[in-house]
Amino acid sequence: MRRTLFLILMASAAQAMTVPVAAADELKAAFATPPVEARPMIRWWWPGGAVTADEIRRELEVLDKAGIGGAEIQAFNPGIPAVTASERERIDSFAEPSFFAAVSAATEEAARRGMVIDYTFGSAWPSGGGTAIPPERALSELTMAMTTVEGGQRSPVRIVIPTRTRRMGALSPLDPRVKDPAFADWSRRFDARGQVVAVMAFRGRAPALKPSAPAGGLILSAWSDVLASGAIDLASRVDLTARLGADGTLDWVPPPGSWQVFVFKQYASNMGVTGAAGRGPQLVLDHFDRSAFDAHARRVGDPLVQGARKAGIRATFVDSLELMQDLPWTDRFLEAFRRRRGYDLTPYLPLLVQPGWAQAWGEHYSPPYFETTDQDETGARVRADYRLTVSELLIDNFIEPWIDWNHARGFKAKFQAHGGAIDVLKGYGLADIPETEDLVHGGDPLFMRFARSAANIYGRPTVSAESMVWAGRPYSVTPDEMRRRTDLLISGGVNAQTLHGYTYRFREAGWPGWYAFQPNPFTPGFGSMLDERNPVWAGMPRLFRYMARLNAIMRQGESVVPVAMFYGEIGYYVGVEDHGLASQQREKALIAAGYDFDRINPDGLARSRMVGKQLQTPGGHRYAALILPAVEAMRPETARRIAELADAGLPVIFSQAPPRRSEGLKDRAANDALVRSAILKATGAGAQVVPEAGLAACLQKAGVPANVRFLEAVQDLTFVERRIGDRHLYFMHNRGQSDQKADFLTPLRGKAERWDAMDGVIRPIATTSHEGGMRIDLTLRPGESGLIVVDPAATPSPVAATSPSAQIVLPAAGWSLSVKGHVTGGAPYIETLKSVSLGDWSTFHGLARFSGIGTYSRSFKLPPGWKGKDRRISLELGAVHDMATVSVNGRALPPAISAPWSVDVTDAIRTGTNRVEIAVANVPQNAMIDPANPSLRKLAPVPAGLSGPVRLVISTPQAQAVAIKTDAAPKASKAGSQAIAHLAD
Repeated sequence: MRRTLFLILMASAAQAMTVPVAAADELKAAFATPPVEARPMIRWWWPGGAVTADEIRRELEVLDKAGIGGAEIQAFNPGIPAVTASERERIDSFAEPSFFAAVSAATEEAARRGMVIDYTFGSAWPSGGGTAIPPERALSELTMAMTTVEGGQRSPVRIVIPTRTRRMGALSPLDPRVKDPAFADWSRRFDARGQVVAVMAFRGRAPALKPSAPAGGLILSAWSDVLASGAIDLASRVDLTARLGADGTLDWVPPPGSWQVFVFKQYASNMGVTGAAGRGPQLVLDHFDRSAFDAHARRVGDPLVQGARKAGIRATFVDSLELMQDLPWTDRFLEAFRRRRGYDLTPYLPLLVQPGWAQAWGEHYSPPYFETTDQDETGARVRADYRLTVSELLIDNFIEPWIDWNHARGFKAKFQAHGGAIDVLKGYGLADIPETEDLVHGGDPLFMRFARSAANIYGRPTVSAESMVWAGRPYSVTPDEMRRRTDLLISGGVNAQTLHGYTYRFREAGWPGWYAFQPNPFTPGFGSMLDERNPVWAGMPRLFRYMARLNAIMRQGESVVPVAMFYGEIGYYVGVEDHGLASQQREKALIAAGYDFDRINPDGLARSRMVGKQLQTPGGHRYAALILPAVEAMRPETARRIAELADAGLPVIFSQAPPRRSEGLKDRAANDALVRSAILKATGAGAQVVPEAGLAACLQKAGVPANVRFLEAVQDLTFVERRIGDRHLYFMHNRGQSDQKADFLTPLRGKAERWDAMDGVIRPIATTSHEGGMRIDLTLRPGESGLIVVDPAATPSPVAATSPSAQIVLPAAGWSLSVKGHVTGGAPYIETLKSVSLGDWSTFHGLARFSGIGTYSRSFKLPPGWKGKDRRISLELGAVHDMATVSVNGRALPPAISAPWSVDVTDAIRTGTNRVEIAVANVPQNAMIDPANPSLRKLAPVPAGLSGPVRLVISTPQAQAVAIKTDAAPKASKAGSQAIAHLAD
């Protein structure tokens, strides 16, 4: 088995020889000094149009100097307290000439600096707002009410009429813009969109629903989760639409039996553009109506191409869809459905409702409200047809017109295709820059692979992510967490970041000033406070350079992904494929077996072709195998395509069981037969059906190359591989909470190096020849990553490992500490403490509610014999909250922003007396806690300061290791305290 695996792996390595790429020295140069375009972007929160050219230029200078490559303008209506009338006027000047003049100032300054600007296609999200989107062009929805009626009742029968679901209040009376006389009739026009679509009765039983908690004034979804689906007899349908009275009664005498009576009513959705700036009401546009997009583009987009501002814009951006609708709908939906799917949807409307699907926030699995009494899968077929139609209408009337608008004007389109009722892979792939986000499950790299998959299918070289977003933590995210999150992004296939985010300085007075996502009495806030008022900002240039180094090399060559895994759902949430289990076991097992994978949709399969025995996508990526999860149904054309691929020699593997029927309702019997026939052809051509636990073994037996082979079982480890000419790059990340042995085998031979993106240092790593390839030993601490580059053209050289050979533990007591920052309420605080012990600042008088910089200082003596050739001396800081900048003898060293909190002091330290200063900065959280402020009183204190232990450690190559006699590194703790006493003044 081992030899077979290595032959498979070597076949993968052989494919690398044909990929053109920059020379090795160019790759290393890009890693050492990454180009501007590799820098992360940052989301730039503007208070609508209340910005000035001078401040725009100042902030771009700050971002440029910090290492940011460009900014994404996101103008919205901020929650700044006590906004004056004149300030409100300026905020709401969004999409007016003064606003676009400010955009010009930004693009001109960015271009002068070699930076780029992305522009959000509207104020906030979803798209819409202003006079361009009146009630007639607003997002609409279909909602349902049901009433159980027992036969024999006399006419009239009183039933429930669905009301508009209360959400964000698109025409809220609390919004002063709605009170403008120019919009006095909008509320009436908004209500006029309401119309009854159908009233029907069916024999059947009602569903059992989970109790819903009181929602107050905000309802995200009209539906309750289902414990057991109800059932209706489709053949018993009675059309009662014409019999509904204005008072909610039916002129109908129900026949014997138990009846479910349904009323379906279309409404303009009670959802406004979240946090939108601009004049007038802010209605979300109807994403299924092309005329609504055109009107929106004329307002927020067309002025971009006037004057010099066009040259500085890289792309326009549309955020995750997050459309709040009971059921996605539009005025002519039934007509469009009949044209596309070939039958009338009206009799089947009760089968559509399935809580959690395509919900704007909190997508999840629930059984549907109703199935049919004969359990003939009609419900599943109708829902599949409906969802496909929703996706097509959304793409045809919003996504593709927006992309065409960009291309016609020389812009790129950056799009987050998740969070909506859409073929997410096609949505990502249509955009020039597919963008995922790390808010989903704390940066789930398996979710983020969807954007990488679309990039490989449709040929998009840049995979972006809205990054550094933590729910409920606006003031407490540390640089160490950001570095770990960066590694999750890279291991999910991301090679560009849009950081969330930088807040425009709206007012000078007060610390920390306005932060775009600060808490309020309704929400706990989120994101990361990435601006110069955050005390840890001084560490951000190093973090941004870390990102840039990784991006610079992760955009070269091509990703090595041997396996395509079918994905046929519309929309995505973790658990959509396994009815809410959300185990991701299949994906995790493949990674643990050394196989990376992409997801591929029916459109991707249809557009791909066979090259040799591999599947080549329109974007040029090649897959060596296709896995199909246990899906019950697919379209006949997709089944035929899979049979063609199997017949052409592509290894096709059905997990658990192959599809047994078609997806849609029309011509179901004939299409079911077509699917079964295609599956028989596929299995006859060699496609296999295997248990889920046997997928990796089946791939190996079929000769499908794995990326690597791990020598021990791995958990919580993710990786990606890139092929750059002959070289292969492996980025491995331990997302777990314990050390991870990640020793692996590669089919390559040659020189292996570990590239440290934090310092830009490249070090050789030891390898062992092993069965046609080599073994690389790698142990990763919790949260640690390893970037390994293997160059078959280079000759490996002996690697002398280093090991600590002596240490000096500096005393915990006797430090001086000078602090400068702020305390609760933003009051400045400066203090010097003459003699303190290392420990959390909460134990120090005056520092429990402090945020800022505390500088520890002391002197110590370095014994003779410590400095010498090939020896490195590091200052290990122990526990740090939340970053530290070390100065030795007046020489400042690069800030330590992440574990293991070790600083190389070799070139700054000297034999004899030395002076060390450790400037520790903490996040703003503790100073923001305010029991008297309803928005801030729920914030919890977090650790702060330097807890240590602080020690000097000498590392010497093992081949040259010498015993350094010093009484400063005793084994016994009591002796140690005595031995180090003489080291400090």
